[in-house]
Amino acid sequence: MTLVTWQEAEDTLTAAVEYLGAMPDRERGFLAAGQRSAWPAIVRDLQADYADVDASPSPQLTRRCANLVERMLTGERPLANAIPEGHRPLVGRVIVMKRWPGPDGFGWDRVFRALGGELYNLARRDVLPTTSDGMRKAYERAIGRLAVQLERAAVAV
Repeated sequence: MTLVTWQEAEDTLTAAVEYLGAMPDRERGFLAAGQRSAWPAIVRDLQADYADVDASPSPQLTRRCANLVERMLTGERPLANAIPEGHRPLVGRVIVMKRWPGPDGFGWDRVFRALGGELYNLARRDVLPTTSDGMRKAYERAIGRLAVQLERAAVAV
């Protein structure tokens, strides 16, 4: 049995987001994948805000990279769907902000401001005011769920 750590899950999702943004025909890919998963739209919008800050060359895309994007974000049953739907915008925002932090660096206070101090509350099924610490905890739980899903997928193979 392969144990997937929290950090490995975050790194895998970050790599998939980066590769998704570097796909050759992004618009066509986003539109096609958008019929099955909301992840491409979340990532596209957020990358548009941050990608210009740190212009770096696109990673070399291999079939392995495309498979990772498909498995994590755009396939029939993307593994990233283990993250609760209400927290996907938070996770997408944090992944992009960590990958392209900008001149001020990454900070939960910046995430808090970017999301207007509100977060979807899973228990109450509503968007409610929260703190930056509440956002951090929700993000950590979401990535934890992804780690469990990645572990299950590794066992199934």
